[in-house]
Amino acid sequence: MRPFDTLIRLSEQTLDEKRKGLSQLEAALARARAARTALDTELAAEKKAAAASIEGGRTYGAYAQRMILRRKRADQMIADAEAQVEAAREDVRTAFAELKRYQITHDARLAKLAAEQARKDQAVMDETAQNLARRKDDRL
Repeated sequence: MRPFDTLIRLSEQTLDEKRKGLSQLEAALARARAARTALDTELAAEKKAAAASIEGGRTYGAYAQRMILRRKRADQMIADAEAQVEAAREDVRTAFAELKRYQITHDARLAKLAAEQARKDQAVMDETAQNLARRKDDRL
């Protein structure tokens, strides 16, 4: 059963690596969402500041145009990160399914070997019982 043990161990390592990669991508997605939220907070603060002064009102238009571009980039980063996370999740699902296939096959082979050994043991016990019965009958 050694080859299956090695194959299972290798599959577990692959699955762990894919899970770590997924974790890193999810962290990057969380950072992108936090950056987008920070932009919204910054925009609200700038709107408030622009409303409070005439000078701020004059410069707010240029700021708003720049903010629109920054928000579009942030939204694109979030969309890209979500796509990468979904692809990584699918890779993890695939690796997990492969590992489970190997484990199920390994367990089935072990069960088959155990059943074969039990059958052999039962055959030996049956033969021993027959010999004992024969000896007992010979003595009588």
